[in-house]
Amino acid sequence: MMRRPLLGLAALLLAAPLSAASKPSFDDQVANLKSPNAKTRQEAAAALAKSRRREAVTPLAALVRDPEYKVRMEVVRALRELRDPSAVPALVTFLGDGEADIRQESIATLVEIYADKERTGTIGRFLQIFSDEADRTSIPPYVKVEASVYEGLAKCLRDENGDVRESAALALGILGGGGQTRELVATFQDPVPAVRAAAATALGKVGAQEDGRALIPLLSDESIEVRNRVLQALSVLRVTEAGPPLRELYEQNRRREWGLRVLETLSRIGDPAQAELFLQLVQDPDPERKRLAVEGLGRISDSSRLPAFKKDYQRERSDEVKLAYAFAITRMGDRAFLDSIVLSLPSRTLGTRSRGYILEMGRPILSDLYPYLNDPDAEVRAALCDLIGLMGDAEAITRLQPLVGDPSASVADRANRAVERLRRGNAPAQ
Repeated sequence: MMRRPLLGLAALLLAAPLSAASKPSFDDQVANLKSPNAKTRQEAAAALAKSRRREAVTPLAALVRDPEYKVRMEVVRALRELRDPSAVPALVTFLGDGEADIRQESIATLVEIYADKERTGTIGRFLQIFSDEADRTSIPPYVKVEASVYEGLAKCLRDENGDVRESAALALGILGGGGQTRELVATFQDPVPAVRAAAATALGKVGAQEDGRALIPLLSDESIEVRNRVLQALSVLRVTEAGPPLRELYEQNRRREWGLRVLETLSRIGDPAQAELFLQLVQDPDPERKRLAVEGLGRISDSSRLPAFKKDYQRERSDEVKLAYAFAITRMGDRAFLDSIVLSLPSRTLGTRSRGYILEMGRPILSDLYPYLNDPDAEVRAALCDLIGLMGDAEAITRLQPLVGDPSASVADRANRAVERLRRGNAPAQ
C-alpha cells in the first residue's frame, strides 16, 4: 500500500531537475552569449535584459562586434532596458555599427540613460517630443556626459542615413553638446529638411547668442518646418541681429499665421530697434498682437515707459494682456507688479504664462519671490517651490526647507523635491 506515495515522490524528484534545466539561470544566460548559435545568443541577450542586473552589461557589451545583426540589435535593446551608465562605451561603439537602425537605437538609448527619460513611441517621435519639452538642454546639471558621446554623435551628423543624422542632432541638443556647435552649423547645409530643422533646434539649446547668427539665413529656407524651428531657436538665443530680417518678414505676413509667429520671435528677442513697431501694436485691436508687443517692450526694458504702462495696466480689460503688462512693468524695474504674476500661478488660463514669465526673469527676482512662500494659498506656495527649485540657486534651500513640513501635503512634497533638486544641482558632477 506504500508503493504509490513512493512512486509519486520519485516522480517529483525526477521532474525537479528537468524543470530547473528548462529555465537557465543568470550565469547560464551569460554563458549562452558565447554560444556558436546566433539564436541562442539573441535569446540570452533578451533574457539578461529582463534580469535588470547591472552585472549583465559587461558580457553584453562584449557582443558589440557580433556578426549577426539580430544579436547586435538585441544587445542594444538589452542595454536600454538595463539603463546603466556602464553601458555607455558599448553604445558609443554601436554608433558606428553597419546597420542604420542599430545606430539610431543607440542614439535614443544614450538619451534615455543620461536624461533618465522613458521612451514612448518611435525613436524619431520620442526624440522630437522630448527635445521640444525645454528650451535648453534636458539633462540635470550634476550629470556629466562622456566626451566620447558628443564626438560619436557629431560623427553621426555626417551619417549616410537621414534619420540617423536627424536623431544625432536632436540628441546633441538634449544632452548639451555645446562643444559641437560648429558641426551643427555645418549641418544647416544638409539636403534633408528634417535634419536642418533638428540642427537648428539643437543649436538653440546648446549655442550662445553669437552662434545664433548662423540661423538667420535659414529664415528663407524652402521648408516651413525649418523656418519654424529657426524662429524658436532665435527666440531662445535672443539673437538681436535677426531683428531687421524678422521685421521684414513680419511686414510681408502681417495678417497671416506665419506673421504672428515671426512677431512672437521679435517679441522674445527684445530688439530695441523694433520698439517703434511694438508701440504701434500696443494699440492693435487683436489681443494676441497686443500682448506680444507689450512683452517685447518689457524685454527692451526702457524704464521711461513705466508711467504710461501703469496707466495702460489699469485700463486693460483682457486678463492675458494685463498679465503681460505686469511682466513688462516688473522687467522695467517696478517689482510690486510681480504680485499679479505670482498670484496668477494657480490659474488654469494664466498659470502657464505666469510660470514662463517668472522663469524668464530668473534669479534676479528670487529675493522678491521668497515672501510668497508664506502665501495663504497652498497652490501658490506649491508652484513657487517648483519654480525656485528650477532656478538652481543653492541659497534657496534654506528658504524652502521650512515648507517640507507644510500642512499641505502637496506643498511639502514639492518643497522636498525642490530642495533635493537644488542639492543635486550644486553637487560636483559625477
